[in-house]
Amino acid sequence: MEGFSLSKILNTIGATLAIATILGSNTNFVNNEELTVRASDTNTVSNESIDSWMPDKNLQKTIYNALHDLGQSVNVNGGYDTTSINQITPDMLKDIRYLNVNSKDITDLTGLQYATGLIQADFSGNSIKTLPDKIPGNDNLYSLNIGNYALSSTSPSWVLSNKVSFNNTTSTYTDINYGFNNKSIGGTFTLSDDSLVYGADKKTAVIPFDKLFEGFKQSDGSFKKVNPTVEIKYSSSENLSPIVNTNKNEIELNLNKITPSTSIQIQFTVNATDNGSSYSTWDTLDFKVPESDSVITDPMSPIKASSVASITPLSTGNSNVVTKNVSALNNYIRNTMMTDTGIYSGYMTETQKNDPDTDPDMFNEITESAGLYLETLAMRGDANAFDSYYAQVKKTFSNGDGSFNWMYNTRTKQKKQGNASLDDLRIIRALTLMQAKSPSTSRANEIKELITGFKKYSLLNGKMIDGTFFDDNTKEPAIRLCYLDMQELKYVYGEAGLSQKDYDDQLKILQNGYLGDNFPWYQTYYYYGDMNGYKAGNYSTLPEAKGEVNSIDSLLVVLHLAQINKAKPASISWIKEHVHNRTLYNNYYTDGTPVEKNSAASTYAITAMIASTIGDKEMYNDSIQDLNDSQVPSGYGDFSGCLGDIPSMKSATYNNLTALLAYYY
Repeated sequence: MEGFSLSKILNTIGATLAIATILGSNTNFVNNEELTVRASDTNTVSNESIDSWMPDKNLQKTIYNALHDLGQSVNVNGGYDTTSINQITPDMLKDIRYLNVNSKDITDLTGLQYATGLIQADFSGNSIKTLPDKIPGNDNLYSLNIGNYALSSTSPSWVLSNKVSFNNTTSTYTDINYGFNNKSIGGTFTLSDDSLVYGADKKTAVIPFDKLFEGFKQSDGSFKKVNPTVEIKYSSSENLSPIVNTNKNEIELNLNKITPSTSIQIQFTVNATDNGSSYSTWDTLDFKVPESDSVITDPMSPIKASSVASITPLSTGNSNVVTKNVSALNNYIRNTMMTDTGIYSGYMTETQKNDPDTDPDMFNEITESAGLYLETLAMRGDANAFDSYYAQVKKTFSNGDGSFNWMYNTRTKQKKQGNASLDDLRIIRALTLMQAKSPSTSRANEIKELITGFKKYSLLNGKMIDGTFFDDNTKEPAIRLCYLDMQELKYVYGEAGLSQKDYDDQLKILQNGYLGDNFPWYQTYYYYGDMNGYKAGNYSTLPEAKGEVNSIDSLLVVLHLAQINKAKPASISWIKEHVHNRTLYNNYYTDGTPVEKNSAASTYAITAMIASTIGDKEMYNDSIQDLNDSQVPSGYGDFSGCLGDIPSMKSATYNNLTALLAYYY
């Protein structure tokens, strides 16, 4: 199991409210010259020919002459001693402050974006057709004249800066800018927060016309207001019927039937005319419906932390739980897999760790592993080790706002900007278990902080979701059923004063995912909103392998139901039989046929937890015996002690951590 699973399957639409501007068919707006914007990156072109990153030969000559102008260069050598244009690199352009443009035949300014120190340049005698994607000079720029230029809907937004001037050659318009909101006409741009005016209950919204089109820009930078004509082309949501109100000059939206966080797409036209100047476009508006401001009228009754920690472990005094096996596995995790930031997701040899060509994903550390190890320390009752390791987890993964980035890579030093709700909930569970056994004020404060973060990032309108992307606050309107740890949720909801009805509705979602007594497994996902080709209210199996269910997913569902005494008898009987016969396989079709007859140690680890939760000693012993048989004996170096495959020298951390946890259940 890996965190944030749905986000790795789906390409979700961003949370920003954007208009993708598309040139319309107005015959008064004609541009026969196609303008292209070339994106370049210094790191990728520094060793390439100048022709690849600055294709205009005449611009190359201008830059070459500028680099030999000792009066304006700021580098310590007083100018570059280059003897050939081919010796110019993007890094050299940083030193150019002024450009005296003698050439009259420059048409392409691609490459000039590397002149980050540019103060002033004049290309007024040239007809420019192609521009770089970034403005030359950045904040250093005082003025830039780009000569004769045809303003187009694909122009980069920086051409509208008051530092940039040009002779607009679009025949039907003489001013600088059509009145796009935020003064941008290129690509996709973000509207201000108040562009959609929501009703008090977030069930209605209006888009004022002037948020789409401000008017015609005048020479002094102001906009001459006009009343555009707006026509809706279509809406991507079947439940949304936008209305164009010409009396109020606004688009009206009824959001009552729209699921929060559903992506809405509206295509519309805007037409405006003033003194012979005209504008027409066919635009696309993308946005997500916000959550309602909920009022809790039926708060969940609080429960004590000890209610979560009420399990009587079957591991205590059990001869199958061999001390040397547990120690060997624990030593493998601590000595081979653990770093000062987390736990690697899979086994690597020392050679692989030091090899720059090793797959970067091998260096991933995830909150799933952190939570499992914390839960193990809590079950073991080791408060000092728990608090020490939790401090490390917080340092590595915390987003600073009560939640955790679900992945950190030790090689790239990068974090994945988003949480996995199951992982956050498991960490809260571990803190709850530890607090029940060894109360502390600092731990109580941590639980409070994480519950606040859980409400913010792991709930959508009161119900648990897969997770949230931190960079744009996009919430995934779906839940992987195995994430619904109903016992810990009951504690969290009680501590936070959240709705009893929301909790009950989630329990129904979990129970209604049951496939049936003939094959007592569970669906994988439930959708709160339209997503991944499914409608709100639908269930699905694995989206990446439709028609298949994963045993770990279903076993976790059974475990979570068992913890609140809601597990189906048919599920328990089926699991017990297949554990005893060692026929519990990784993946099944929905009729119960195995996809392949392979088994993972983690499946038997979870069945051990289920057995201990319901007090079934026989099933617990069968599960533990399978884990013991899967363990690599001594004599295999740092691979010894793990649950892995000796021929391939592969071992998944999830298998090892769930097994270690099972030894303490």
